[in-house]
Amino acid sequence: MRVAHNSQQGFTLIEVLVALTLMALVSLISWRGLETVHNAGEHLDGRAEETLSLLRVLNQIERDVLLHAGPDILPGSVMGLTDNVQANIGMPSGIVWDVNTGLGLVREAGNGNWQQLRWHLEDGRLLRATGAPSHRLPLPLAENSVIVLEQVRALTVRVWHPGQGWVNPTQSLAANPRLRSGVVGPIGLEIALYRQGPAADKPYRKVVLLP
Repeated sequence: MRVAHNSQQGFTLIEVLVALTLMALVSLISWRGLETVHNAGEHLDGRAEETLSLLRVLNQIERDVLLHAGPDILPGSVMGLTDNVQANIGMPSGIVWDVNTGLGLVREAGNGNWQQLRWHLEDGRLLRATGAPSHRLPLPLAENSVIVLEQVRALTVRVWHPGQGWVNPTQSLAANPRLRSGVVGPIGLEIALYRQGPAADKPYRKVVLLP
């Protein structure tokens, strides 16, 4: 009479080691994948916040420009905004542009008051300087500066003149005789910001239709 022997089948040591190795590889790949997704999410969040910051700045500049003083407030003058007479040629009333001192404005401040304001660059940062609101001329200087954006390489301004297109307001009258005050009034203003970094040559533009 034969006695049946039930032998138990199991894994060999090599099979166990191979299984553990495969599990470790799967865990490593999964961890790398999660890390990549996490880093990509952080990068996208950073870019989104950067884009929102740019939009807020450009929208604020647009609001400042739309509230600029008209010729009835500053007839033929932009008192105190700049010492550069050329900076006012071809520009709307109450707005001046100077490559050294930035974009200067006189804007409405509410309750019949007006204030001086200046957007300018300093050490790679964009600043917005404001003066105390007043209803008397000359207005207080724009001396209270606040940093609104970091890593800015350049700030540029152009004006749109009918029949001539975009014009650099810092060009001379000889180069652009139609910039002479009273000849062709501008109907648009373009503000461009250039960031530092790989895309430093690509501007972020805001075009404002003048009232």
